[in-house]
Amino acid sequence: MPDLPSHSTSSFTRDGLTVHTFTAPDEFLANSTHVLETGGALVVIDGQFVAPYATAFRRFVDGLGKPIRKVYLSHAHVDHWFGLSTAFADVPVHAAAATIEALRRTGEAERAERAARYGPFVPERMVLPEHVAEPGFDTIDGVDYRLDVVSHAECDAQLVISLPGHGVTVAQDLVYSGTHVYVTRAAANTIGVLRVLATSGSDVFLAGHGPVADAAEVLRNADYLAFAEQRLAHDDPAGFREALLAAYPQRRCPQLLDIFIPRLFEASTVEVRP
Repeated sequence: MPDLPSHSTSSFTRDGLTVHTFTAPDEFLANSTHVLETGGALVVIDGQFVAPYATAFRRFVDGLGKPIRKVYLSHAHVDHWFGLSTAFADVPVHAAAATIEALRRTGEAERAERAARYGPFVPERMVLPEHVAEPGFDTIDGVDYRLDVVSHAECDAQLVISLPGHGVTVAQDLVYSGTHVYVTRAAANTIGVLRVLATSGSDVFLAGHGPVADAAEVLRNADYLAFAEQRLAHDDPAGFREALLAAYPQRRCPQLLDIFIPRLFEASTVEVRP
Protein backbone atom coordinates (compact mmCIF):
# COMPACT_ATOMS: atom_id res chain seq x y z
CA MET A 1 0.00 0.00 0.00
CA PRO A 2 1.46 3.42 -0.91
CA ASP A 3 2.45 5.99 1.68
CA LEU A 4 -0.53 8.11 2.62
CA PRO A 5 -0.82 11.67 3.92
CA SER A 6 -0.77 11.99 7.69
CA HIS A 7 -3.89 12.26 9.79
CA SER A 8 -4.25 14.84 12.55
CA THR A 9 -5.41 14.65 16.15
CA SER A 10 -6.61 17.25 18.62
CA SER A 11 -7.80 17.12 22.23
CA PHE A 12 -9.40 19.33 24.83
CA THR A 13 -10.51 18.77 28.41
CA ARG A 14 -13.60 20.14 30.11
CA ASP A 15 -14.91 19.25 33.59
CA GLY A 16 -13.25 15.85 33.75
CA LEU A 17 -14.05 14.91 30.14
CA THR A 18 -11.34 14.81 27.50
CA VAL A 19 -12.44 14.86 23.87
CA HIS A 20 -10.05 13.50 21.26
CA THR A 21 -10.67 14.05 17.55
CA PHE A 22 -8.87 12.03 14.88
CA THR A 23 -9.16 13.48 11.37
CA ALA A 24 -8.07 11.95 8.08
CA PRO A 25 -6.39 14.24 5.54
CA ASP A 26 -8.44 16.20 3.03
CA GLU A 27 -7.65 13.64 0.33
CA PHE A 28 -9.85 11.26 2.33
CA LEU A 29 -12.63 13.78 2.97
CA ALA A 30 -11.25 15.00 6.32
CA ASN A 31 -13.25 12.19 7.92
CA SER A 32 -13.42 12.70 11.72
CA THR A 33 -13.87 10.16 14.49
CA HIS A 34 -13.80 10.86 18.21
CA VAL A 35 -13.01 9.44 21.63
CA LEU A 36 -14.72 10.69 24.78
CA GLU A 37 -12.37 9.94 27.67
CA THR A 38 -13.26 9.99 31.36
CA GLY A 39 -11.37 8.76 34.40
CA GLY A 40 -12.05 5.10 33.83
CA ALA A 41 -13.60 4.66 30.40
CA LEU A 42 -13.56 5.49 26.70
CA VAL A 43 -16.52 6.04 24.38
CA VAL A 44 -15.65 5.82 20.68
CA ILE A 45 -17.63 7.52 17.91
CA ASP A 46 -17.38 5.94 14.44
CA GLY A 47 -14.40 4.16 12.95
CA GLN A 48 -12.88 6.08 10.01
CA PHE A 49 -13.19 5.22 6.32
CA VAL A 50 -10.21 3.47 4.71
CA ALA A 51 -8.26 0.73 6.45
CA PRO A 52 -4.97 2.58 7.11
CA TYR A 53 -6.67 5.39 9.03
CA ALA A 54 -9.00 2.96 10.80
CA THR A 55 -6.08 0.95 12.13
CA ALA A 56 -4.22 4.14 13.08
CA PHE A 57 -7.33 5.34 14.92
CA ARG A 58 -7.52 2.06 16.85
CA ARG A 59 -3.85 2.40 17.83
CA PHE A 60 -4.63 5.92 19.04
CA VAL A 61 -7.58 4.67 21.10
CA ASP A 62 -5.59 1.79 22.58
CA GLY A 63 -2.77 4.19 23.43
CA LEU A 64 -5.05 5.99 25.86
CA GLY A 65 -4.79 2.94 28.09
CA LYS A 66 -8.40 2.72 29.24
CA PRO A 67 -11.21 0.26 28.49
CA ILE A 68 -13.62 0.98 25.66
CA ARG A 69 -17.04 1.04 27.31
CA LYS A 70 -19.06 1.75 24.17
CA VAL A 71 -18.60 2.27 20.46
CA TYR A 72 -21.31 4.25 18.69
CA LEU A 73 -21.90 4.26 14.95
CA SER A 74 -23.55 7.53 13.98
CA HIS A 75 -25.06 6.46 10.65
CA ALA A 76 -24.88 3.99 7.78
CA HIS A 77 -22.47 5.70 5.37
CA VAL A 78 -19.34 3.73 4.52
CA ASP A 79 -16.89 6.47 5.50
CA HIS A 80 -18.04 5.95 9.09
CA TRP A 81 -18.71 2.22 9.41
CA PHE A 82 -16.00 0.69 7.20
CA GLY A 83 -13.39 1.43 9.85
CA LEU A 84 -15.38 -0.32 12.54
CA SER A 85 -15.25 -3.50 10.47
CA THR A 86 -11.54 -2.98 9.86
CA ALA A 87 -10.31 -2.19 13.35
CA PHE A 88 -13.08 -2.52 15.96
CA ALA A 89 -14.53 -5.93 15.14
CA ASP A 90 -13.73 -7.10 18.68
CA VAL A 91 -15.81 -4.37 20.34
CA PRO A 92 -19.64 -4.32 20.53
CA VAL A 93 -21.05 -1.51 18.42
CA HIS A 94 -24.22 0.47 19.22
CA ALA A 95 -26.28 2.14 16.47
CA ALA A 96 -29.80 3.34 15.81
CA ALA A 97 -32.23 0.61 14.82
CA ALA A 98 -32.70 2.16 11.37
CA THR A 99 -28.93 2.21 10.85
CA ILE A 100 -28.61 -1.47 11.72
CA GLU A 101 -31.44 -2.35 9.37
CA ALA A 102 -29.92 -0.29 6.53
CA LEU A 103 -26.59 -2.06 6.95
CA ARG A 104 -28.29 -5.43 7.09
CA ARG A 105 -29.92 -4.68 3.72
CA THR A 106 -27.07 -3.03 1.82
CA GLY A 107 -23.85 -3.09 3.86
CA GLU A 108 -22.26 -6.21 2.40
CA ALA A 109 -23.06 -5.15 -1.15
CA GLU A 110 -21.45 -1.76 -0.51
CA ARG A 111 -18.40 -3.41 1.03
CA ALA A 112 -17.97 -5.93 -1.79
CA GLU A 113 -18.42 -3.33 -4.53
CA ARG A 114 -15.73 -1.08 -3.07
CA ALA A 115 -13.42 -3.98 -2.26
CA ALA A 116 -13.43 -4.89 -5.94
CA ARG A 117 -12.32 -1.36 -6.79
CA TYR A 118 -10.09 -0.39 -3.87
CA GLY A 119 -8.77 -3.66 -2.49
CA PRO A 120 -6.92 -3.35 0.85
CA PHE A 121 -8.42 0.06 1.62
CA VAL A 122 -11.73 -1.73 2.29
CA PRO A 123 -12.49 -4.15 5.17
CA GLU A 124 -12.35 -7.84 4.35
CA ARG A 125 -15.73 -8.43 5.95
CA MET A 126 -18.66 -6.48 7.27
CA VAL A 127 -19.31 -6.23 11.01
CA LEU A 128 -22.95 -5.49 11.76
CA PRO A 129 -23.66 -3.44 14.93
CA GLU A 130 -25.06 -5.74 17.61
CA HIS A 131 -26.78 -3.29 19.96
CA VAL A 132 -29.60 -0.82 19.35
CA ALA A 133 -28.90 2.69 20.62
CA GLU A 134 -32.34 3.73 21.82
CA PRO A 135 -33.23 7.42 22.09
CA GLY A 136 -33.08 8.50 25.70
CA PHE A 137 -30.48 8.89 28.42
CA ASP A 138 -27.49 6.86 29.52
CA THR A 139 -24.74 7.34 32.08
CA ILE A 140 -21.21 6.10 31.40
CA ASP A 141 -18.49 6.51 34.01
CA GLY A 142 -20.46 9.26 35.73
CA VAL A 143 -21.15 11.27 32.55
CA ASP A 144 -24.73 11.73 31.32
CA TYR A 145 -25.40 11.11 27.63
CA ARG A 146 -28.53 12.00 25.72
CA LEU A 147 -29.20 10.02 22.55
CA ASP A 148 -31.47 11.25 19.75
CA VAL A 149 -32.06 9.99 16.24
CA VAL A 150 -32.54 12.60 13.51
CA SER A 151 -34.43 11.30 10.47
CA HIS A 152 -34.29 12.42 6.83
CA ALA A 153 -31.48 14.93 7.09
CA GLU A 154 -28.01 14.22 5.67
CA CYS A 155 -28.99 10.55 5.82
CA ASP A 156 -32.11 8.58 6.73
CA ALA A 157 -31.10 8.12 10.38
CA GLN A 158 -28.37 10.03 12.24
CA LEU A 159 -27.53 9.33 15.87
CA VAL A 160 -26.90 12.57 17.76
CA ILE A 161 -25.23 12.29 21.16
CA SER A 162 -25.30 15.20 23.59
CA LEU A 163 -23.47 15.56 26.89
CA PRO A 164 -25.66 18.17 28.62
CA GLY A 165 -23.35 18.63 31.57
CA HIS A 166 -20.40 19.45 29.34
CA GLY A 167 -21.92 21.51 26.51
CA VAL A 168 -20.78 18.98 23.90
CA THR A 169 -22.84 17.53 21.05
CA VAL A 170 -21.62 14.75 18.79
CA ALA A 171 -23.29 15.80 15.54
CA GLN A 172 -21.16 13.86 13.04
CA ASP A 173 -22.45 14.31 9.49
CA LEU A 174 -25.02 16.89 10.40
CA VAL A 175 -22.00 19.23 10.57
CA TYR A 176 -19.16 19.60 8.06
CA SER A 177 -16.52 21.74 9.76
CA GLY A 178 -14.48 23.83 7.33
CA THR A 179 -15.26 21.56 4.39
CA HIS A 180 -17.91 21.72 1.73
CA VAL A 181 -21.26 20.54 3.08
CA TYR A 182 -22.96 17.43 1.74
CA VAL A 183 -26.22 18.49 0.07
CA THR A 184 -29.31 16.30 -0.26
CA ARG A 185 -32.89 16.86 -1.36
CA ALA A 186 -33.72 16.98 2.37
CA ALA A 187 -31.77 20.22 2.80
CA ALA A 188 -34.72 22.12 4.24
CA ASN A 189 -35.14 19.55 7.01
CA THR A 190 -31.41 19.59 7.74
CA ILE A 191 -31.42 23.38 7.96
CA GLY A 192 -34.11 23.20 10.62
CA VAL A 193 -32.17 20.61 12.58
CA LEU A 194 -29.00 22.69 12.44
CA ARG A 195 -30.75 25.80 13.70
CA VAL A 196 -32.10 23.82 16.65
CA LEU A 197 -28.65 22.40 17.40
CA ALA A 198 -27.07 25.86 17.33
CA THR A 199 -29.39 27.00 20.11
CA SER A 200 -29.39 23.75 22.09
CA GLY A 201 -27.05 24.91 24.82
CA SER A 202 -23.97 23.13 23.49
CA ASP A 203 -21.06 25.25 22.40
CA VAL A 204 -18.88 22.40 21.09
CA PHE A 205 -19.97 20.24 18.15
CA LEU A 206 -18.04 17.18 17.03
CA ALA A 207 -18.28 17.03 13.25
CA GLY A 208 -18.14 14.05 10.93
CA HIS A 209 -15.70 15.89 8.66
CA GLY A 210 -13.15 18.45 9.75
CA PRO A 211 -12.17 19.80 13.18
CA VAL A 212 -14.30 20.45 16.24
CA ALA A 213 -16.90 23.11 15.45
CA ASP A 214 -18.75 25.82 17.36
CA ALA A 215 -22.33 27.06 17.08
CA ALA A 216 -21.30 29.65 14.48
CA GLU A 217 -20.03 26.89 12.18
CA VAL A 218 -23.29 24.97 12.66
CA LEU A 219 -25.17 28.05 11.43
CA ARG A 220 -22.73 28.47 8.54
CA ASN A 221 -23.64 24.93 7.50
CA ALA A 222 -27.30 25.95 7.54
CA ASP A 223 -26.52 28.99 5.40
CA TYR A 224 -24.54 26.84 2.94
CA LEU A 225 -27.49 24.48 2.55
CA ALA A 226 -29.91 27.38 2.11
CA PHE A 227 -27.72 28.80 -0.65
CA ALA A 228 -27.42 25.38 -2.28
CA GLU A 229 -31.17 24.83 -2.13
CA GLN A 230 -31.79 28.16 -3.85
CA ARG A 231 -29.25 27.46 -6.60
CA LEU A 232 -30.50 23.93 -7.11
CA ALA A 233 -33.75 25.28 -8.51
CA HIS A 234 -31.95 27.16 -11.29
CA ASP A 235 -28.65 25.47 -12.18
CA ASP A 236 -27.53 22.45 -14.14
CA PRO A 237 -24.93 20.20 -12.47
CA ALA A 238 -21.92 22.10 -13.79
CA GLY A 239 -23.41 25.49 -12.93
CA PHE A 240 -24.40 24.28 -9.47
CA ARG A 241 -20.86 23.06 -8.80
CA GLU A 242 -19.31 26.30 -9.96
CA ALA A 243 -21.74 28.35 -7.87
CA LEU A 244 -20.80 26.46 -4.69
CA LEU A 245 -17.07 26.74 -5.39
CA ALA A 246 -17.38 30.46 -6.10
CA ALA A 247 -19.51 31.16 -3.04
CA TYR A 248 -17.37 29.10 -0.64
CA PRO A 249 -13.78 29.18 -1.92
CA GLN A 250 -12.39 28.80 1.60
CA ARG A 251 -14.11 25.45 2.22
CA ARG A 252 -11.96 22.37 1.82
CA CYS A 253 -12.61 18.96 0.21
CA PRO A 254 -14.24 20.10 -3.06
CA GLN A 255 -14.31 16.43 -4.06
CA LEU A 256 -17.40 16.15 -1.86
CA LEU A 257 -19.26 18.04 -4.58
CA ASP A 258 -18.41 15.33 -7.08
CA ILE A 259 -19.97 12.76 -4.76
CA PHE A 260 -23.29 14.43 -4.04
CA ILE A 261 -24.01 16.41 -7.23
CA PRO A 262 -24.72 13.35 -9.43
CA ARG A 263 -27.26 12.14 -6.89
CA LEU A 264 -28.90 15.55 -6.62
CA PHE A 265 -29.38 15.77 -10.37
CA GLU A 266 -30.21 12.08 -10.78
CA ALA A 267 -27.45 11.48 -13.26
CA SER A 268 -27.46 8.21 -15.14
CA THR A 269 -24.25 7.15 -13.37
CA VAL A 270 -24.71 7.81 -9.68
CA GLU A 271 -21.76 7.78 -7.32
CA VAL A 272 -22.86 6.04 -4.13
CA ARG A 273 -22.34 8.23 -1.09
CA PRO A 274 -19.25 7.26 0.93
